[in-house]
Amino acid sequence: MLSERIRAVHPSPTLRFTALARQLQSQGKKVINMAAGEPDFDTSEPVKEAAIRAIREGFTKYTPTSGIPDLKAAIVSVLKRDRDLTYRQEQVMVSCGAKHSLYNLFQVLLQSGDEVLIPSPYWVSYPEMARLAGAVPVEARTEPSDKFRLSAAAVEKACTPKTRLLVLNSPSNPTGAVLDEKRLKEIAKVAKARGLWVISDEIYAQLVYGVKAPSVAAVAPEIFDRTVVVDGVSKAYAMTGWRIGYMAGPAEVVEAAGRLQDHSTSNPSSISQRAALAALTGDPSAMAPMVKEFQRRRDLLVKRLSGIKGITFVEPEGAFYCFVNISKTGLKSAVFAERLLQEALVAAIPGDGFGWDDHVRFSFAIGTEALDEAMDRFQTFIGSMIS
Repeated sequence: MLSERIRAVHPSPTLRFTALARQLQSQGKKVINMAAGEPDFDTSEPVKEAAIRAIREGFTKYTPTSGIPDLKAAIVSVLKRDRDLTYRQEQVMVSCGAKHSLYNLFQVLLQSGDEVLIPSPYWVSYPEMARLAGAVPVEARTEPSDKFRLSAAAVEKACTPKTRLLVLNSPSNPTGAVLDEKRLKEIAKVAKARGLWVISDEIYAQLVYGVKAPSVAAVAPEIFDRTVVVDGVSKAYAMTGWRIGYMAGPAEVVEAAGRLQDHSTSNPSSISQRAALAALTGDPSAMAPMVKEFQRRRDLLVKRLSGIKGITFVEPEGAFYCFVNISKTGLKSAVFAERLLQEALVAAIPGDGFGWDDHVRFSFAIGTEALDEAMDRFQTFIGSMIS
């Protein structure tokens, strides 16, 4: 009864384990949720007030599909200020979250049978979006010894005559890996030589710790006209539920994505757009305390994990995740995560959905007391399996 394309799509393990954790919590169990992919901070008061004003002023009707002009202008300004990227408003489109922008781009850039290069470990939705577009996801493998950073050699090795699109995600979900300017330039040379389109998913770009996360569109002007930058307000502004993301790139691609959005969702929420406008035009230093706190938690998690025998990991340089190797337990990641949740009441995401079945992903978007307690439980759980 179902279409071939939807039967080929796997459910999201992130959403599944987050739901399982909440189900146990609703039963009164003291679960520590290190599975969720969202900041635990609240949306700022000025942003909330902007949404309330929008409602009171009757800003509750349809807007242009691609977003209100003021918000697009703010996005243009922020991309110039923060990433030295120059766009016109017609090169920007607002969608219902960065995930929606990515989905739109996969649909408008890919033909049936095209290959999409995806750095591995990868965010769980990239391969599924490729399949939904009739394309074939192909892994460009990274290595823990290189801090999970994609290399130009790995891109070149994975390319075939069918390769159409390269996805970059820096900082990365699930590893927190950050690509520096030198590496991005090397990758861009391969992309240009191969005639690839590049989607640069920069949703975590402002959540970095002691490093910078430059945009490939800024450091490699030779592929600027074949690169689309995707970002949003979910992570850096703690606005996951507001569902506002955006893309910036060649006008022809953005216009095509707009036509697709015309016939799918139409415009993103008018109220959420006003809220996003307040976030992007507010004081950019307002997010600094959150970033500082995430770095403090990252440091605590690294310290705790370093004291646990039987596991290995790479210190993340961005985002709020740590990808932990649990291969010495002899368990597949889904079994491991299920047992960790049921027996230790700690929720993590199995690595199989990220392409690495001997890892699990921990989110450190939780308070330090909870993080410490979770690591106590994790250490006991690992100790019961590895002597």
